[in-house]
Amino acid sequence: MAQRATYFQALDHLRINDAQIYYYDETWCNAGEEKLFIWLSDRGEDRLRKSSGIGKRLAISAMISDHGVDKDTVNIFLCDENHSMNSSSFIGWLRKAFAHLRHKHREPTQICIVLDNARWHNELCDDAKPPKRSWRKNQIEEWLKRRSIKYESSLKKPQLLELAIANAPPKKFKTDAIAAEFNVQLLRLPIKHCTLNPIELLWAKLKEHIRKYNTSFVSFWNLLNFDYLAIVRLRRLHIVSLFSL
Repeated sequence: MAQRATYFQALDHLRINDAQIYYYDETWCNAGEEKLFIWLSDRGEDRLRKSSGIGKRLAISAMISDHGVDKDTVNIFLCDENHSMNSSSFIGWLRKAFAHLRHKHREPTQICIVLDNARWHNELCDDAKPPKRSWRKNQIEEWLKRRSIKYESSLKKPQLLELAIANAPPKKFKTDAIAAEFNVQLLRLPIKHCTLNPIELLWAKLKEHIRKYNTSFVSFWNLLNFDYLAIVRLRRLHIVSLFSL
């Protein structure tokens, strides 16, 4: 309850100050995305389901505002062992997106990005990471030494870990550090409240489109082209209430 109240108060403050508010999220689509049920037309036309719904996977991310999808922030890539949605890929994309938005909205325009609490959105900066319980004793000792925290050499690992946790630095996220470089504000959704993000309606509409027309991985990739995402307006009349929450 408190998180929701804080979130809505922050949104109200941003709107009062005419801030440019963008909503960010990512989703995934498999090459085998198809409708679960295929109905016959009056002329007897139909198509049987051709796959189990799995296969090659694409990651899709974008930002939307009350003007629709920002085409230049759309990012689509094929997931594999070396390229998937993680902190490294997200941070690289985020820096480019912030630069684009700041070029689009010059200072002193206030920009805010609303995003959820996925783990790659909240990776701590290296100097803010606390020691882990899986660390060896010498690793914890080294962590304490780097921060000039005194300890007795006779202490056991559990005691050293307790001391380290008591002296853990305040949380500092990599995303917040990058946002500060471009004078962009981040607003995190309340935990387990993804329904407050209007972009979820875009993902639902996009997957409906894919399942309807998907016949192969080639057509699957084409169905996820930038032009389609750019023209989808999420039926703005139906979601205006979400943007005005």
